[in-house]
Amino acid sequence: MIYFCCDQRRREAVRNSALNGIDFVEVVDLEAANPADRQRFLHLYLVNDPGGMVYTEDNLRFEGGAPVDVVAVTMGLDGQQNVMVIELVQAGDFGPYRLNLVTSHLNPAPPPEIDPTLASVTFSFKVECPSPFDCLTDCECETPQRPETDIDYTARDFHSFRRMMLDRMSVSAPEFATGHPADLSTVLVDILAYTADQLAYQQDAAQTEAYLNRARSRISLKRLTRLLDYAVDEGCNARCFCHFTVSSDILPMAPQTVVIPQGSAVCTRLNEMPVTFMRNNALLAQSGAVYETCHPITSLHVAHNEMRFYTWSNGRCHLPKGATSATLAGHFPDLHAFTYLAFEEIMGATTGNQADRVLDHRQIVLLVNVQVLNRDNEPLTDPITGEEITLIEWHERDALRFPVCISSETAIEEGRRFIEPISVARGNMVLVDHGQTLDDDELGQVPASHLRWAPGKGLVESLRKSAACADKQCEQEQAETIPAVFRPTLTRAPLTFAPRYLAGEPAVDALQIPLPSETFPAITIEGDDGVEVLPYLPVPDLLASDGTSRVFAVEIERDDRAYLRFGDNEFGRRPLSGTTFTARYRVGVGTAGHIGVDKLHHLALNMPEVTGVRNITAGKGGRNRETHAAIRKRAPFLFKTQERAVTREDYQTLGRRVEWVQDVSCAYVHTGSWITTFALPDPKGRVGVGDGQRVALREHYEKFRLAAHDVDVSTPVYVPLEITLHVCVAPNASKSHVRQRLLSLFSPKRQANGALGILHPDQFRAGQILHLSPLLAAAQNVDGVIAAKATRFRRFGDPRTSGLEERKLLFGRTEIARVDNDASHPGNGVFLFDLEGGR
Repeated sequence: MIYFCCDQRRREAVRNSALNGIDFVEVVDLEAANPADRQRFLHLYLVNDPGGMVYTEDNLRFEGGAPVDVVAVTMGLDGQQNVMVIELVQAGDFGPYRLNLVTSHLNPAPPPEIDPTLASVTFSFKVECPSPFDCLTDCECETPQRPETDIDYTARDFHSFRRMMLDRMSVSAPEFATGHPADLSTVLVDILAYTADQLAYQQDAAQTEAYLNRARSRISLKRLTRLLDYAVDEGCNARCFCHFTVSSDILPMAPQTVVIPQGSAVCTRLNEMPVTFMRNNALLAQSGAVYETCHPITSLHVAHNEMRFYTWSNGRCHLPKGATSATLAGHFPDLHAFTYLAFEEIMGATTGNQADRVLDHRQIVLLVNVQVLNRDNEPLTDPITGEEITLIEWHERDALRFPVCISSETAIEEGRRFIEPISVARGNMVLVDHGQTLDDDELGQVPASHLRWAPGKGLVESLRKSAACADKQCEQEQAETIPAVFRPTLTRAPLTFAPRYLAGEPAVDALQIPLPSETFPAITIEGDDGVEVLPYLPVPDLLASDGTSRVFAVEIERDDRAYLRFGDNEFGRRPLSGTTFTARYRVGVGTAGHIGVDKLHHLALNMPEVTGVRNITAGKGGRNRETHAAIRKRAPFLFKTQERAVTREDYQTLGRRVEWVQDVSCAYVHTGSWITTFALPDPKGRVGVGDGQRVALREHYEKFRLAAHDVDVSTPVYVPLEITLHVCVAPNASKSHVRQRLLSLFSPKRQANGALGILHPDQFRAGQILHLSPLLAAAQNVDGVIAAKATRFRRFGDPRTSGLEERKLLFGRTEIARVDNDASHPGNGVFLFDLEGGR
């Protein structure tokens, strides 16, 4: 036999013919009744019954291994006539043997009734012997030798490739290497050189994009920096609060419905257009900026267009800075908690002219409590005048940043004219953010796969390396399909990245600039595969997605074009061929949405009752996309940011990342089988640490602590002090003025210039040594003070702790000094002055 066939069908052909042949041979080894007869008997099975044909030892010939002698040949075994029992003198060795059926010792040809193809069989006497090796053998296919060709690998452009090919042809095919432009061979060389030039360009581009300092594509930079766990900033859209003025109440037609749905567009002024009109994306694109509502509006009320403050019959009133409550003049039963209210100055406080109003005196607050009825479920009224009133409270995060003037009086030159109202409150407010929604953008259809690997060269070939030699030789090689690349792009740019808005969020938080990790692409897509329409969700990257997730990642190129990348059935689900995608997304991002106040003018919704649209606050919070230079500068330094708490200094540094923590002191304590770090926080601007803050700081440390290293947050112990200074006042200085200056300097609050008072809680640290000399130096620097001397310097009520001799007070690790200097609560620390002299 000169070749090997995987499908052995010759036996079937012989079985249905008049010829006979060898089917297989068995070596009687372990089944021998007598151990001495092991491997001495062979059972040769024929394909067909030989009938009257009898074979003897003259018809057998053994090849290979040590010589073996045949004792006798018997036809038939246990009623099977197609079996020849061959008895040998001795067993063969470990080598392979070949048993042939021959005509006679002198004629090696097969008998005429035996098929030549099945006239021999290969076997081994030791097939049942134990072996330490695997029965399968390696299949080492010989690698064909290829002739070596001299190639100039420095050729990288069209001309060098063309020259190299012509030089090669001049050696291999001199009759074709003419170089004449009209020859077919030259035309083919030019085409191949052009193709090689394009491939070389792509190779150079790939080499360029593989390094952070050379990459020109923003997508390449994003993927490279992702390896460093660096999130590229894709920007953020701007936000502001919009006010709607209505001519009549607009109420929902049915429960659980809204009058202005989420995503309704408002835009800047368009010439010759009414305040409200049916939405038209082409018309909206002509405006300077398009904003959309972030929350639905359930109702609009005429009474909320402008609401005056109630002054309780007083004049020249104002709401102080930091106020969180007020009284409105009138009964407003439709004013509810967790809605936004705007405070706006509408005229100058000194002249009464609208043109003199301060545009910055505007603030949005989130109502948390509205009281319109008394205990008898009747409208609240002033018990003196009987006028109806409404009490409102707003979130402490939205405490007034400036005094709100309510009523005033003009100067003498203006005639002492009483002015009211200076500022008013406005309802019908909603948060809007920059970006225009585009519907039904066709992204195209997933193409069918038309490329395939050559047989045996695909990715599945790696799974067949452990197969047996015969299996690999006999398995029919299939051409593996290469999935088609589907990376659609959006028609319009730039794609909006926005934070996720929460209902009932304080206004100050809604206008803050979010972190890059807190902004998400404003896009949703749907895929129609002909059977059903399924949504696909955007994710920052596909690494955390499994093969069944219908997700996609958005990648922004340097020209602001957005590319969509789908999964590969390992990280995200690959769309089926023929699936058609449509996208709904928003465009508009960055500081382009930073518009001034009162710039919004139109509502893209047919509502004639809306007579006015304007933004009370300016657009803010927008952030442009991160530049290439910024990415290259920041990403490599991410490794230098400490993200593990190992030493005490690490716990202090990581603890200061929490907003309310001023400083942290740590101690290592062995608490049994492990070490526990006890973190003692020092809060900013206040005294005391609440249980919620302790839990929050403990959870903050959880992602930084070492394994088998516990963290616990302790509560600081505040130690009240008792300090008295004897101050000598200059003879020409007013004693009361000096005392006033000293009390302002030694205050637990902020001074008028914004500086911290010496007794402010942020001036003291846990375990810090309090020295007396800085206190005396500060007192002596006050105008009108000649000298200062401490007469009492100790812990409150404990004469044994006096620090006058050592001129310092010592505190434990968990102790923080406290001097509130509050006459109503002297137990929280006192700081007294004994003034002598002056006038």
